[in-house]
Amino acid sequence: MRYTNEYKEQARANLVDAGGRHAKRHGFISSGMADLAAAAGVTTGSLYKHFSGKSDLFVAMITAELKRTADMYGAVDATDPSQVSRALAGYLSLSHVQHPDMGCPLPSLTPEIGRADDAVKVAFEEGVQTIHANVSALTRNSDTAWAVMAQNVGAVMLARAMHSEALQQELLNAVMSAGEKLISAGKATPRR
Repeated sequence: MRYTNEYKEQARANLVDAGGRHAKRHGFISSGMADLAAAAGVTTGSLYKHFSGKSDLFVAMITAELKRTADMYGAVDATDPSQVSRALAGYLSLSHVQHPDMGCPLPSLTPEIGRADDAVKVAFEEGVQTIHANVSALTRNSDTAWAVMAQNVGAVMLARAMHSEALQQELLNAVMSAGEKLISAGKATPRR
């Protein structure tokens, strides 16, 4: 049976999405192709119809996952402080800490990307630059955008390693407060 190009593109997108969720929860390096295929409800052979190997799949997943995060920040109205605050609070939420499969890939996969091949690192760098551009639009300052991004990612990573939900929330609240101050200060300085 021959499948249409539209069907093939949708199947590939489903593999990337399901594989991305699985990798953010369980790790990419420790997940075999069989694990990633099972997460999408397909056979390993189906994965190889769409991807030349694990690295090719990782590139596709990182590209899609980082685009989702960039789009989230890109949809925020920079002139509406309440929207900016809600975006920050959404990232720094217990829900994001407790459900890595549904959130940003940066807290989950960055350490693995650091050990990946150059193709994965290039896809990561491109995606992070897009996120940075969208966060810069909110902060109106490139340096502040990098600082807010690093604080947020680090806070989620640290909170995920903690057992106490109360301590997780304390950390997230502290970083939220610091982020709001950084953003306010960044808007007061000239845009870069």
